[in-house]
Amino acid sequence: MTKLIAFGDSIFAGWDGKENVSANQRIPELIGQQLDWQVTNVAIGGTKYDDSSNGFTAMVNKTDVTVFDYALVSYGVNNFSWPDPLAVVKQNALNGFKALKKKNPQLKILLELPTEDFRQGSTTLFDFNQDFWNQDQLDDALIEIAKQEQIDYYDWRPNPLITYENANQTLGDGNTGVHPTKATMKAIAQRLVAKFQQMVNGTSTPDVPIHVDPPTPDKPDDNRPKPPAVKTIDELKLDRLDNLFGIGDNISNSADRTTNKINELYQCLAQLMGTEKREYQVELSSPGNGLSRLLRNYVLLSFFNLERAINDLITVCNNNWICDPQTGLKNGLVKLLRVDSLVIDKHYQDTVNYNYYLIENKLNSLIGYINAMLKGE
Repeated sequence: MTKLIAFGDSIFAGWDGKENVSANQRIPELIGQQLDWQVTNVAIGGTKYDDSSNGFTAMVNKTDVTVFDYALVSYGVNNFSWPDPLAVVKQNALNGFKALKKKNPQLKILLELPTEDFRQGSTTLFDFNQDFWNQDQLDDALIEIAKQEQIDYYDWRPNPLITYENANQTLGDGNTGVHPTKATMKAIAQRLVAKFQQMVNGTSTPDVPIHVDPPTPDKPDDNRPKPPAVKTIDELKLDRLDNLFGIGDNISNSADRTTNKINELYQCLAQLMGTEKREYQVELSSPGNGLSRLLRNYVLLSFFNLERAINDLITVCNNNWICDPQTGLKNGLVKLLRVDSLVIDKHYQDTVNYNYYLIENKLNSLIGYINAMLKGE
């Protein structure tokens, strides 16, 4: 059976702007279903073309790609919203593709250019980010790499599925987001399936877009829950920051919920694996909601402490082989964004909420692995 490895960020990891979709609804897995390919999806939320421990190059280096026939790579939206200089992004992307080709020279690679990102207030591909480059320039830079390395690529610009005008229908987080709905994920998968079929048949033409009808709205899921055989751990849900004059209460509530979930996981690990009993405690008290340097420091230190506590838990899980059963890879550490701005604005709000997503995504992944053990899967 043909084997496909997928590298990417939260879009490939299945975040739809509101919740994580099931594994069989994620874009790489949908491609595998349509082509009858075996898929390994190593996408991690919040990642990008960089030199971090979960960035593209690092994921290539810690994944055995020699057993795969095809690779699908899709990063870039986080590079745009939380940018480095474009030349640095381009070099990091090039490093990853060179590493991928070196590890498996026979691997056929498809680079999917990023779909449009509206999280920082942009409404077109030509709006500049904080580092004064735009999404159109990023696409051009990635195509330069693809041509240099003789890699197939898919460019959304000639025939986009996602635009500012339709984003409230195509994105789960609407026209201030980036994450596709389930229906849009299916449509993206269709486009990429057609592209892979061209690659298989040797008729790939990277510059000509493949037409697929826009996505239709999601149909309500047919929920017929079966009573669980065992008590499992509920996923973590954090309230997003939607009121900039309620920052202190929001951070305090989220820190408490995260702490309770960490301690619940420690308790379960002690019962399952016989690990040492641990208990994490919130060390800080909210100074209230008044905008002040005290509040700024409270937010900054709260995320610092939560990052440290989550990474301590990840280390315990890794030491006890609580990891993805498909890949056997140890869990990467979480790296939260620094919320140290003295300006309280939309970017500040987005940064806080993205940290919440990273926290949820990491802890809920661990919860999924532990629940599978509890259910004997």
